[in-house]
Amino acid sequence: MRLGDYFRDLSQLFKSTKQREREKERERRQAFRRAEMALDEVNAKLKALEKKGRDAWAKAKELTRTGQKAAAQRALVTYRGTQVMAVKIDQKRFAFEQSLLTMEMAKTDGDFARALSLMAQVTEVDPDKVDDVLVTVDMKRSEQGEVDKLWQKEYRRFMEGAEGALEDFVPSLEELGAQIEDEAAQEIGTAENGSASAELSEDIEKGRERVRKLLDEEDAK
Repeated sequence: MRLGDYFRDLSQLFKSTKQREREKERERRQAFRRAEMALDEVNAKLKALEKKGRDAWAKAKELTRTGQKAAAQRALVTYRGTQVMAVKIDQKRFAFEQSLLTMEMAKTDGDFARALSLMAQVTEVDPDKVDDVLVTVDMKRSEQGEVDKLWQKEYRRFMEGAEGALEDFVPSLEELGAQIEDEAAQEIGTAENGSASAELSEDIEKGRERVRKLLDEEDAK
């Protein structure tokens, strides 16, 4: 043991129970704040991936519309890569949130302990018996913690299976290629229809102008 660790442990012996409880509560709050900050960072990464995916999809559609199939295929690979990464990160975020929720629920153990402490102060009981009860409660909490770990292990095993089935979440490159070609074809058709309508309107206007000139000439006679 290093000398610094020795003196730190020694200083803990001279602290009151209330001081130690305050320090633990402060450390608990800091831990939860760090967990919330980690969630915020993950959410920011997911938003960035979502934007990158939208940009890659728009680029692939434009390249397909102009007939650049090789470049469009590369853009689709980029798009699908962002989707795969987003699915994996989102699954990890879900598992992290569940673990955080479990830790928040575990905080109630401390609340129960404090409530029991207050009851012990106002109730005339044998201190040795109270100590035995609290030791037993602490052992049960440890056992419950082991049970929670087993459930988490089972959940991770399930999530590993879910991560393997990415085709359920992200379309294949063939499906993405067909979809991008359909969208590009629709846009080309819309543009052609718009051009034809403009030409028709121009012809109608020219015809009206010729009729007006004929009527003006007839009136002049």
